[in-house]
Amino acid sequence: MSQFRTRVQLCLNGFAQRPEHKKEKSIRIPRNFTFAKRVGVLLAVCGVSAALCGCGGVTFASGNLARATSDATTLASLSKVSCGTQSLTGPQTKACSVYLTAAASSSTVVTLKSSNVALRVPSSVTVPAGAMTAGFNAVSSSVSQTVSVTITAVAGGVTRTVVISVYPAPTSAIVPSKLSCGTQSLTGPTTKACSVYLSAPVKTTTAVSLSSSSSSLTVPAQATVYAGSSTAGFTATASTVTSSKTVSLTATLNGVSQSTSIQLLAATSTSTSTYNVNLSWAAPAITGIAGYRVYRESSGSTTFQALNSALDTQTAYVDSSVQNGHTYYYRVTTIDKSGLESPPSGTISISVPN
Repeated sequence: MSQFRTRVQLCLNGFAQRPEHKKEKSIRIPRNFTFAKRVGVLLAVCGVSAALCGCGGVTFASGNLARATSDATTLASLSKVSCGTQSLTGPQTKACSVYLTAAASSSTVVTLKSSNVALRVPSSVTVPAGAMTAGFNAVSSSVSQTVSVTITAVAGGVTRTVVISVYPAPTSAIVPSKLSCGTQSLTGPTTKACSVYLSAPVKTTTAVSLSSSSSSLTVPAQATVYAGSSTAGFTATASTVTSSKTVSLTATLNGVSQSTSIQLLAATSTSTSTYNVNLSWAAPAITGIAGYRVYRESSGSTTFQALNSALDTQTAYVDSSVQNGHTYYYRVTTIDKSGLESPPSGTISISVPN
């Protein structure tokens, strides 16, 4: 095989003009090496301080020879940044990674940045020498609406990004937890203050659907729970029945229902009242009043029950559900426009004659 020989002089920097200091080195390089590979061999053998000049020489030839060094090293650059997903829901921690195009020849720092505090990342991550990837954690926060966040990774002048959508965490539905009228029996005609209780306070004013299994005991179509509250009062109205019967009252919200059973007893002559109790009070000297709620406690009872399911906007109330020969205790609270209820007023007692 014919020989291809090229003489290239290698001199140390600073000695090129002084022949007595010129130093030659001769190595044999395969003919089929590319120019880039040949230069890589020269740099490896002579060091980066060597310069090509006109003295001495290096021989490139084909045939049997000893290799001076390996091919020039491929430089690693930033390839991508990934979290393995394009969306996160609610507060959580997600493992992410940066990737290089080749193994790092030395420790490589990749700077990181997030476009929104809804998804936080560290300021940087280091790819160890000999590795092609390094991991970091992205931490999402609670959001009230979907947020699109861009994570940016930069290394060696190369920028890579990934976009992740952070979604609000699903909230547990608020549902009725209890329905109570404070009694298991009623004798009509009469009214009874009842209450519906929710599993948690509502953030906005919420209507709870109400129903009765019999027209003998009626309830309003809904009870209103004001923002920040978890309960609402309403009035059940019992009619006169000739024989006892059981009626079921039901409260429904977000597909969940709670019920209570009340037995209607046949009316007797002593249960009918010929009296009403007229209540009135002075309005408090504050602004923003939405209305008033009237509470009553019967003798022998231990709890006050709301008489009006809807707020009374007047400073007066007529209780027509009293019975002869009974004593009743009354007090009033104020509800402001945000739904907050004041402490109760002082209690007054009314005894209904026989």
